[in-house]
Amino acid sequence: MKIIKLEVNDFRQFYGKQVIEFSVDLDKSVTLIHGENNGGKTALLNAIRWCLYEETTNNLLDSKSLLNKQAQNQGVNTFSVKVQLMHDGRLLEVIRSQTRASSTSNLKVFEIIDGCYSDRSEEHPNTLINTILPKEMSQYFFYQGEGTGTLNSQNDFSHINAAISKVLGLTVAEKTVTHLNSIKSGYQKELKQYDTSNEVDNLIQSKDALQSSLKHNKVLLEKNKSLLVEAEKEYDKQVSQFARFDKTAIDEKIKSREQLERYLSDYKRQRNRLLVEKSKSIPSWIMQAYGRKLGSIDLTMINTDELNNSLRYTVDKQLIKSILDNQECICGSVVVENSPAANLVKELEKFAVDPDLKLRWTRVLELHDKLKSHSSPRQEMVSILSQIDDCDDKINELKNRIKDLSHTIVESDIDDIKAIELKKDEAKSKCDQLRFLVPNLEHKVRVAEIDIKDIDNKIKRFSSAQPKARKLKDLIKATDEILNVYEGSIETSKRGVDLILLKEMQIFFSQVSFNGYTIKKDTYAKGDSFTWSIVDKEGKRVAAGNGYQAMLSISFIVALIKFSKMRANSKQHLLTPGVIAPFIADSILAFIGPDNGRELVRYIANSVEQSIFMFSQAQWTETHTDKGIRDKIGKEYNLVQHTVLTEEEFNGQYPTRLTVSGREFDVVRFGSEFEKVTIEEISFDD
Repeated sequence: MKIIKLEVNDFRQFYGKQVIEFSVDLDKSVTLIHGENNGGKTALLNAIRWCLYEETTNNLLDSKSLLNKQAQNQGVNTFSVKVQLMHDGRLLEVIRSQTRASSTSNLKVFEIIDGCYSDRSEEHPNTLINTILPKEMSQYFFYQGEGTGTLNSQNDFSHINAAISKVLGLTVAEKTVTHLNSIKSGYQKELKQYDTSNEVDNLIQSKDALQSSLKHNKVLLEKNKSLLVEAEKEYDKQVSQFARFDKTAIDEKIKSREQLERYLSDYKRQRNRLLVEKSKSIPSWIMQAYGRKLGSIDLTMINTDELNNSLRYTVDKQLIKSILDNQECICGSVVVENSPAANLVKELEKFAVDPDLKLRWTRVLELHDKLKSHSSPRQEMVSILSQIDDCDDKINELKNRIKDLSHTIVESDIDDIKAIELKKDEAKSKCDQLRFLVPNLEHKVRVAEIDIKDIDNKIKRFSSAQPKARKLKDLIKATDEILNVYEGSIETSKRGVDLILLKEMQIFFSQVSFNGYTIKKDTYAKGDSFTWSIVDKEGKRVAAGNGYQAMLSISFIVALIKFSKMRANSKQHLLTPGVIAPFIADSILAFIGPDNGRELVRYIANSVEQSIFMFSQAQWTETHTDKGIRDKIGKEYNLVQHTVLTEEEFNGQYPTRLTVSGREFDVVRFGSEFEKVTIEEISFDD
């Protein structure tokens, strides 16, 4: 089966008539639909489900209000969905419509021959649809990744056997077995009128009691199997939590914090020592820098003519000054002011030199030579300042690490550990109880089934001794033979299917997972009770996050789809054959990272004959998701939201433009007359 076209008329967000033609090309089998949250992706998925089965997904808000609100305001009272599909060489169109006043819909199926509807619609449309794609199988081909999808994030696989039964086409066969058992019981009760000793009556009463007990125990068994799955999940969760709050781990963190605090003290002491050293060195650095600067002065620029010209005189200025001040020469002669002697002394003063000046100049020259030889303090300064900076960085880093450890330690107090350990022990105790109870119930079921068969045999023996009961005996015998055929077919069909699915799931993970994770069958009770678990390279079960849990769900669904395709040509006439069906996925990458997502969609596109993917821009990227399926895309559409808001009022609630292969397309159009969504094809032909 392949979906050719979808037409929605005033359905949910889609005002008026909106059409999607899906890709049916074997080489380009993917139809990609872009749409933001609340943009119509889930509505499209539900349009197909509603058209085929008059059902919607659990997460569809206001599922009873399917008529477009704007159309309703304009007086339109009818909405419809048409799905055109190809099956076994027949082109069929399924049309479901409903009026607002009616609680039920009208379904018609027409065959299209040479582009025209056949004269009359199919007489039994529901039967035909369920022959093409049985409703109980369809839930595995319509995947809802957000909200309550086909499988929830907890991956409750208690329904594995039910899923296998549906894909094997055992649903009708199992109902037939139940019906035949009811018929056989009727025949047996009819024998009572020929039983003068009330033996058959007593046997039938015993059988009725056993069947009632068996029915009760079977319900209880399934309930406890589900409880066991939940208890094991809770235990795993608490073990994982306890690992975070393990006292040994906390002790290690406390020791690490103490060691870091010692390191912090050491670095603080080192920093203080360097600051003291810096403080003491600053005057020396200043003197070195200043002296080196003075040593770089060129003394040849200083005028020393006076000093050089007066070197031939022995009299210095201090002596002449003393003579003139005292008015007496060193020889004892009086030197009166303005006298010839005074004038001569004053003349000598012009060429005399101060001996201190000579001495100072000599010292200047000596000091200058000394200053020129001084080294620069720059390297020493840079070294100490760099060491101080390093200490500051180390101190800040250690403070942050100590803060993080302290936060973990504070949050992981003993009370938390005790609470988690108590929950872990409670979950373990519940698991142990259920692991005892489930096999016990399975034993009771087996014993009851054996006892019922024993009673049937006794009734057979009684009926053979009563001539009038022989007809009923033959009827009971014939019913038993038919039951044996059906039960044998069911048992044979189920055998080994779980291993086939497991292999397909492991192939899926080998292509999609990058860390070596895979799947194993995890038996938790005697009999055929099991679940799937994610394990590492060593085969140990891992507590995977939502992304890997979603991948586990998807791997199971893809395995079922591939297995159903294998069974499409089944020759077991007692069972419904398998079906080749499209995989329609809304937000399949809601919890899955970009790299895993790229390989996941690539794997599905290569494994399924027709894939329909619906993505928001948060899940679809040209560098990851698109790269996985671009060469497989045959049709591509964009769900455009029309809003009465202006762009300013919209205020970036989500992206308003979509870029595909370098071209931009509208995601939102502003200032519309009313709210609606239109389906627009993305084409690169021009």
